Order: sequence, then C-alpha cells, then structure tokens
Amino acid sequence: MTFTQLRILQAVARTGNMTRAAGELSITQSAISHALRTLESELGVALLVRGNHGVSLTATGRAVCRRATLILTQMEALEQEVAGVRERGSLRVGTIPSANVRLLPPILRRFEDACPQVRLTVMEGSDHEVLEWLETGAADVVTVSAGIPLPAGTMTRTLAADRMLAVLPSGHDLAVRDSVTMAELARRPFIMSTGGCEPLITKVARAAEVSLRCHYRVRDTNSILAMVAEGLGVSVIPELSLPAHSPGVHAVPLEPPVGRTVLLALPADPLPTPGAFAELAAVPLAPRPVSLESSDRA
Repeated sequence: MTFTQLRILQAVARTGNMTRAAGELSITQSAISHALRTLESELGVALLVRGNHGVSLTATGRAVCRRATLILTQMEALEQEVAGVRERGSLRVGTIPSANVRLLPPILRRFEDACPQVRLTVMEGSDHEVLEWLETGAADVVTVSAGIPLPAGTMTRTLAADRMLAVLPSGHDLAVRDSVTMAELARRPFIMSTGGCEPLITKVARAAEVSLRCHYRVRDTNSILAMVAEGLGVSVIPELSLPAHSPGVHAVPLEPPVGRTVLLALPADPLPTPGAFAELAAVPLAPRPVSLESSDRA
C-alpha cells in the first residue's frame, strides 16, 4: 500500500468519477484504475462499485477512505511542520459554491501573494459536504453558512453577511416589485438550489407556512440563473452568488428580509498554514456592490 494509492482512492471518492480524479491528480485514467485494482488486491476486499455513470464506494471502501484521509492528513501535517510555514506545504480549502463566486477569490489571491510556495487546492461542496471534509481532514479550512451544526471543537470566524434574494425572469410580473414574499414564490414553479442553500430556503418557506413547488433541483448557480432566464421557474439565492451581470434575470429582496452569514471554519488547534489563511481572511475586503437590477427589464 502506498500514499499514492490512498490519494487516488480519496480523489475518486470525492469526485465519483475516475476521469475527473485523473484530471485532478494529473495522471492517466489507466493509472488510476491500475492503482485502485492493485489496492483492492492487496487488501483482499472490493473498495468500489463500478458503473456506466461513475464509481461509488462500498461500505468497506468508505471505511478505508476515512482511514486513508486520516493517514494522509497526518503525513501532510508532518511535512508542513518539517518544511516550515509559509515556505512550503499545501492548503486544502473546502467552500460552499456561493462563497466561491465573489467572496473567496480575493482571499485566495491575498494568501497566494503572502505564501507563494504553498500549494492551494479548492474544493466545492454543500455545507454538509465541506464540514465532513473538515472533520475527516480532507480539507484544512472551509467556508460554511452560519446555523449549520458544526463538529465539536470547530473554530469559526465571520467572513461576510449577505441577503437571500428572489431571482425572477426579467419580464416576470413580480420583477417590478421592490420585494416579494415566499408565499408569492410558492405559487410559481421553483428551482431549488442544492449547492448549499436548500436548508435555509426550506426553513424560510416553513416559517412562511408555504410549500415550494420544486420542479427542478439544481446544484450550480449559473445553471439556476440560466433556467430562470428561460422562464422555467423562480428561485432564491444568496446575494454573494449573484454575478455582476445576469442577462434575463432580475433579483428582488425577500419580504420579510432574510439574511445569511458565511463563516470560515477550521479546527480549534489548526496547523500553522490554515491558521495563517484564517488571519488573512479576517482582513476586511473592499465592498463590491451588486445592483439588484441584474439585467434590463423586458
């Protein structure tokens, strides 16, 4: 068993696809397949279920992957301590998609300027996914929405606060309003964001005592906006997720207003490099206003 095999297993488990894992690790797909079959042979157990649409871990595979993550994390911690902070090493950042649009990139740039020798890896996932990565050591630091239960001992810092906005086709009858209610959105086909905001949206709908007509469930924000622009439905997304320009889409605040806070989470006793990242992330960013008039009204 080698560290390379364990890293390959971890990448395949995270991506669910050997081709994507090969691209992430910059090796061939055949090398990925060979390494995993060799690992299975050495352990004498099946780690993966291979199908036409990707791969998934067996129960044993999940257990081995969790252990592999712990081993690799400890090895990387040893490498960082030996190499020295800010000089060498790596940092794995897990982030919810809405933080990766406008909030995280300036922080990453600031960190790269301060620590140019540190290898950065950014992974997108839902709130629950990034917290699992933090808990298992697959990520060193993560962004997460406030209100999500955190693993014991997690340290957090506030990164930003924004609003939840209704997004509508530009010619929609509600697009001329200064605000809309969840009850009004509930009467339209709804496109649910599964990239991390679903728990908050569901909570707000429950508080309004309405049930959303979820015709579509979509992870990627750009896909949601494209579907809204085509008139397939309405949605609710965080203000930080909204690009500077979204043709065919109009954004309107919710009534009553719904706020959201984005946190940076890391272990209570972080390694030096994640600690340095947290310190740099805590420096206030210059505000970048986003107009709620995200496109010309039809």
